[in-house]
Amino acid sequence: MAVLQTISVLAALMAQLISCAAFDVNSQSNFIAYWGQSSAGSQKSLGDYCKDSSVDAIALAFLYQFPNTKLDFSSNCRSTFPGSDLLHCPDIAADIKYCQSQGKAVLLSMGGAAGAYGFGSDSEAQTYANTVWDMFLGGSGSQRPFDDAVLDGIDLDIEGGSTAGYAAYVAQLRSHFEASSDKSYYITGAPQCPFPDAMLGSTLNSAWFDMVFVQFYNNFCGLDAYPQGFNYEQWDAWAKSQSANKNVKLYIGAPGSQSAAGRGYVDASKINSIVSDIRGKYSSFGGVMTWDASQAFDSSSWGQSVSSGLKSGGAQKRAMDPYSGKLISTRAANVTAGALHARLELIESTALEADSADTFAFLVRIQSVGQPIQRGWEMRIPLSAGIAVAEASAQSHHIKVHEDMLVVADGGSSDRSMAVAFWVAGRHAGNEFGLPDPARIMLFA
Repeated sequence: MAVLQTISVLAALMAQLISCAAFDVNSQSNFIAYWGQSSAGSQKSLGDYCKDSSVDAIALAFLYQFPNTKLDFSSNCRSTFPGSDLLHCPDIAADIKYCQSQGKAVLLSMGGAAGAYGFGSDSEAQTYANTVWDMFLGGSGSQRPFDDAVLDGIDLDIEGGSTAGYAAYVAQLRSHFEASSDKSYYITGAPQCPFPDAMLGSTLNSAWFDMVFVQFYNNFCGLDAYPQGFNYEQWDAWAKSQSANKNVKLYIGAPGSQSAAGRGYVDASKINSIVSDIRGKYSSFGGVMTWDASQAFDSSSWGQSVSSGLKSGGAQKRAMDPYSGKLISTRAANVTAGALHARLELIESTALEADSADTFAFLVRIQSVGQPIQRGWEMRIPLSAGIAVAEASAQSHHIKVHEDMLVVADGGSSDRSMAVAFWVAGRHAGNEFGLPDPARIMLFA
């Protein structure tokens, strides 16, 4: 096998590792939080929540007035453009870029429970879609609240006003998405759980949505009515028979604490049990959405616990590697050592040309979940029979093979978030190489 000796190959491997960290719309383990309303009474900055590996995407709440654009992020942005009441938020812009650098998607949510919004016609909706494209997405408006930061999509949380125009609005936005090759964009919706949703029902049937965050709270069909009154099955039937996108992903919308909703809150243990049931039955399941970040993370570990439950496992999946354009295998799981919770991801590498069919290479990414880790951790990866490691490298960390295990130890230079990446290469005996199961990896701290 060709050895990985050059800096250029190592750089390519690290670039592949980063590219694989991007938000995966097809995942069944995403955890998405709304941010910007200080629902708990106060909130951290957007960037602070993005430091937590529990979060996969964040929806900024809200663009609460349109087509006369007004934004509210509850005191996290106060400045406006000269001669205008349109918010100008350079600090949030920097946080958006940071979040995206961590592989998280950032959406702008339109609507909300309070606000003055709606369209009078399809024509007005299409015109406003052009405005949103130029102000927040890939366009080039003269006044962009987040400057050159480009959001990843638009969320529709429509809870009042007229139902007119939203399908035309989505179609017009998608025409911009299709004409742009720079990045992937998403359209999401947040209907109430009673089916069909009074405000978004017709739009959900006719427009293409990538993800739908069903609010299973403040209603008779919420999480507190599980299992008899909980109507996920009805939404799954819609997704597979009526939705324009038959592969749309449905999310269980959940309040992040008792005070986040009038009813529907369930503790982390209960929602993890519900998730296990729903994910095993319905391929439409995409993850959990929570209202909101301040409720789910600031006063308890509810958010981390629910995200950890979503991401436990280790089944091998196939995905398209954006770095090489090839199909690769990935595996991921959460592991625990005492009070430490960490997320481990193993990613098949295509950044080098193998000289025979029995060679392999893979990348490993480790990130603490919730509480930071102290120095002195060690991780042991069991290797399958027939695996011979030829090379391994973890910059500034110690790595070796010992008794059929790959052992990685803290070299004293990792940050307290335990953000570590390393690669492994070698030969295998057998017809096909399989990534080690991250659920069997042992972590010591």
